[in-house]
Amino acid sequence: MRVKRRALLVAGIAGALTMAGASAAEADSSRCTVDAGCAGRATFASYGEVFTVYDQSADGHSAVALYWLPDGSGPHMIWNSGGNGTSVTANLEFPEGAWVTYRVCLGEGGPKEVLINTCGAALTDYA
Repeated sequence: MRVKRRALLVAGIAGALTMAGASAAEADSSRCTVDAGCAGRATFASYGEVFTVYDQSADGHSAVALYWLPDGSGPHMIWNSGGNGTSVTANLEFPEGAWVTYRVCLGEGGPKEVLINTCGAALTDYA
């Protein structure tokens, strides 16, 4: 009986350590626009608080990431007006453990007009 308890305790500790490692890895995320082809995509890397916005379609629109911060500010915007196959990276700075909520949309790069009907679902991630 004592051996079984010890085995369960060791398994529980190993599981907890695995989950702790997994939570840090899960902080990296990606979102797309609502279209089936994912014309615009953004990734967020928690280490360094780095967004990358990808334009993945030759549709004449820019890809834009909109994000909000815990201080209530936003939406802040990261525009990629470079055309199909390009990406733009933004290296942000906010405290470890802070949240960021973001979504990805298409827009008109010249007037900086976001096409709200193209925005994908919002996602909250952590630094």
